[in-house]
Amino acid sequence: MKNNLKMLGLALCVLPMYLHTGTAQDLKPVYQPVQGQNTRSAEPIPAGTILPISLNTALRSDKSGSGTAIIATITQDVQLGQGEMLRKGSTLTGCVVAASTPGKGSDDSKISFQFDQARFGNLTVPITTTLRAVASRSAVSAATPELTSSENADSQIEIGGDQISYGEGGPVMVGSRVVGKYTRQGVLANVDQNSGAHGGGRIDDDALPHAFWLFSVNARGAYGFDDLTILQSGRTEPLGVVTLTSNRKAVKIDKGSAMLLRVEGSGSEEAQARTTPSRETGQ
Repeated sequence: MKNNLKMLGLALCVLPMYLHTGTAQDLKPVYQPVQGQNTRSAEPIPAGTILPISLNTALRSDKSGSGTAIIATITQDVQLGQGEMLRKGSTLTGCVVAASTPGKGSDDSKISFQFDQARFGNLTVPITTTLRAVASRSAVSAATPELTSSENADSQIEIGGDQISYGEGGPVMVGSRVVGKYTRQGVLANVDQNSGAHGGGRIDDDALPHAFWLFSVNARGAYGFDDLTILQSGRTEPLGVVTLTSNRKAVKIDKGSAMLLRVEGSGSEEAQARTTPSRETGQ
């Protein structure tokens, strides 16, 4: 039954929905993928790219139904290689796949969702992303540097534990080791493309630096929540679908909370994989 509900939620994510009502009440946004004619495929986002985002849409397991659109904003310029960049302020879109609260077949509250499109103006790239870390709005505020009159602000702690010396080019430290540098938009650090772990070396080396914004390079899990667990990060089937769970009455991720995502695939092949039946299953 649970698998059927999840498959139904996935179907709602990829099929346009049309709602009609005779009332004047506002409707929840419904996810409608952009058609292929506006899809950018020549220069997709490389697998392994880190995407720091801020939620424009609250996620609540007691109010967000399957198919509800979710939107997030890129919080720092993301280098894509070959002179390409996903600019700060670009949007990711996706949808809620499934949601449940205690008493409806589960002892915990859960919400499953996915981000599967990155928008470049009026162009869209299909993507598959997985979740590295999620931070509450209060955790984001605690890690946000305050404006000061000095060249360098006091050292602060990033979401996940790294110490940072704010100021253009200031080092980001894990213990006594420099793992990145701070820019006016946030942290840049070199990481391993396959694992997402810190790759060592100077940030000015040839390796493409990744944007971590206010997150530690080693940030994994949930930060700033009383009780929230990443049950599925999106790495297992169905790929890209993230599940968060809590033993409270509802999973509540407020607007303004942040996530650190990792791109697993993008472009035209990714779009084809979403629509082509599996040969192994025969579906």
